[in-house]
Amino acid sequence: MNGNPLVVTGHAIVDVILPAYNGAAMIRDALDSALAQDVPLRVIVVDDGSTDNSADIARSYGPRVHVIVQQNQGVSGARNTALAAATAPYVAFLDQDDVWKPGKLRRQVELIERHPEVGMVFTDMRIIRPDGTVIEDGFLSSTKEYSTLERASLGENAFLIEAALGQAIGRANFISPSTALVRRSALGEIGGFDEQFRLCDDADCWMRLLHRCGAIAIEQPLVLSLMYSENASLVKWRGMLEERLAIGAKASRHPDDFPPGAGAYFEHERPLTQYRLGLGELRAGNVAVARSWFLASLRTRWTGAATLACLATLLPAPLRTALVRVKRKAGLRMSVPVD
Repeated sequence: MNGNPLVVTGHAIVDVILPAYNGAAMIRDALDSALAQDVPLRVIVVDDGSTDNSADIARSYGPRVHVIVQQNQGVSGARNTALAAATAPYVAFLDQDDVWKPGKLRRQVELIERHPEVGMVFTDMRIIRPDGTVIEDGFLSSTKEYSTLERASLGENAFLIEAALGQAIGRANFISPSTALVRRSALGEIGGFDEQFRLCDDADCWMRLLHRCGAIAIEQPLVLSLMYSENASLVKWRGMLEERLAIGAKASRHPDDFPPGAGAYFEHERPLTQYRLGLGELRAGNVAVARSWFLASLRTRWTGAATLACLATLLPAPLRTALVRVKRKAGLRMSVPVD
């Protein structure tokens, strides 16, 4: 675009994609923060089978908010539905329990329009409780997978990253959907989100996207993520780890769709993921299921940690606790070196 398109009214240059599921208690804050952005935009809310009045709340905002109601398909399905309805050159993702700081989209659009080689601009975020208590004040610089990347400064806390970003996302996904502005055409080229994933769909999508294009990071927390339940990640641990195994299998089947070495990395990580699944099941009291995961880990690659953990499942609870203490004292742990 020529001139300063960000002050021109009319057609949206950003479609904001907001999946909603029983979000009546929080969606107003998300919508308010989106509509307060100083770029021409439209918000596409996909009500993904809610049983509350999330859709009615979204409709009350008028024509700038387009509402689609569908049966529950998970967040990846909701995002794809919105992508199919999107027409703007850029799409930005906003979860129903997150809010944007003023000026977030303007900053991102200005950067992506100056850098045609870039397919995404993402920011840092601050995680807070509903009462305003800060849980985590930004995480990019404190995440090793991000902080060790080579980055070219663009000024004002913005950095161009052209290589190795996709591989880093495979190790730890530090790009929250609510922080990302993406070229719609780039998402179309990779087929959007994979709907077999409901928890790790963003990591899978970012790896495939960043295999094709560079990105810009803004090392400022321009997103506030409201953590209503600090136990959510604990509830979802099983599904997240199982989906990580599935992404690894997908990367091995379709290596050209993923960053170089992604399939090999996930293959190397697989016994660790299986081991972690076993530990989670053991802590939950599902001893037989835990044993099956430890055995799967050992079949993939033998380790002392998985061997002792597997033996522990054959013992009465008091002896199992004692063996765990021995394992910890011996320092037996599984890890995947990031080289």
